[in-house]
Amino acid sequence: MKKIIIMMAISVALFAGMKSGDKAVDFELPTLDQSKTYTMKEFRGQVVLLNLWASWCSGCKKEMPEFFKLQKAYPEGFKLVTISLDSQAEESNDYLVAIEELIGYKTPFITLYDAKKEIAKAYGARAMPSSFLIDKNAIIRKVIIGSLDEEDIDELKKDINSLMK
Repeated sequence: MKKIIIMMAISVALFAGMKSGDKAVDFELPTLDQSKTYTMKEFRGQVVLLNLWASWCSGCKKEMPEFFKLQKAYPEGFKLVTISLDSQAEESNDYLVAIEELIGYKTPFITLYDAKKEIAKAYGARAMPSSFLIDKNAIIRKVIIGSLDEEDIDELKKDINSLMK
């Protein structure tokens, strides 16, 4: 009986995903263009919004233009880090180029590529998009499942401002 209870507890823990108060999982991933590699540790001391997305995801497409504006609003102390889970990095890059042309400026945030989908597994992402607001000490403060619209971003800014103090 004890073995069954332990196995059930482990199963729940494995599929529960990250939650507020958990330590952010470290990673080492390349940018979409493979020109640089980043780790989560590099963002320590800054507030981070870690976003898992793909170009085929309709909710991701909806929120991505808002992310351009969000990062522009915070030139210091905040990093938006998006991690593409597309099959090919070019798919993500092509989508971002289309947004750049629409908005009129280059992608202002860090865009990483996770070919093996390891980060989605590590964070227990159950839906796309998934975002994690992480404080200066690499602690997850908010988990957001689903896309963010302009109103949601305005609410998120309040959380960012609070964490930046």
